[in-house]
Amino acid sequence: MERYKRNYSSISKEEQKILSNISVAIVGLGGLGGYVLENLVRLGVRNFNLIDKDVFDKSNLNRQILATEKSLDKEKAKEAFNRALEIDHRVKAKVFCEKLDETSHRMLEGVDAVVDCLDSIDTRLLLEDLCDKMDLSLIHGAIRGYHGQVGISSRDNRIIHKLYKKDKRETKKYEELGNLPMTCMVTASLQVNFLLKTIFKEDLEDKFIVIDVREMEIEKISI
Repeated sequence: MERYKRNYSSISKEEQKILSNISVAIVGLGGLGGYVLENLVRLGVRNFNLIDKDVFDKSNLNRQILATEKSLDKEKAKEAFNRALEIDHRVKAKVFCEKLDETSHRMLEGVDAVVDCLDSIDTRLLLEDLCDKMDLSLIHGAIRGYHGQVGISSRDNRIIHKLYKKDKRETKKYEELGNLPMTCMVTASLQVNFLLKTIFKEDLEDKFIVIDVREMEIEKISI
């Protein structure tokens, strides 16, 4: 297909077909989620569950690709779907403009993988619990300032609880730190790459990636 011919040097036609048939839940359509969606739609993913209870405000304009002066005060999940349709009219989405909680199984029903683009530690922990109950892989991403982190929470290695549960009071302070657009872009791109590896069933070796955009460093560690 003409649309994807520039993909085929890196993605096979068989893999391209897989992408067109999978469904991905993106939880949080802000700094990370907007770039994740943009990448996935352009790669050829057409089915989404888009989840975010918030609306855009002026503080989002510094880093969120879906935030424009025209989208202020509009619901993030709905604007995300509109953006996806601008790129590919065949995109289908279940849109949830509501808070995710422990009873939100329906928001994740029918998806093949979930992408964590949240900015709340409590909601991340809750999301990981839902994914564990539903046996879903969760692509974690988080940012603060010049720093980002990406990893895969799988059935055998639920990394978010390992990262945050014991030191939640200490790590809560990071929710208040500012974020920069280039950190969002780099971190979201790595989340998408992890998602591809998950969907294509490649070996990830349980790696967790820490990014320092300012120093242009990427470190792989085990969690």
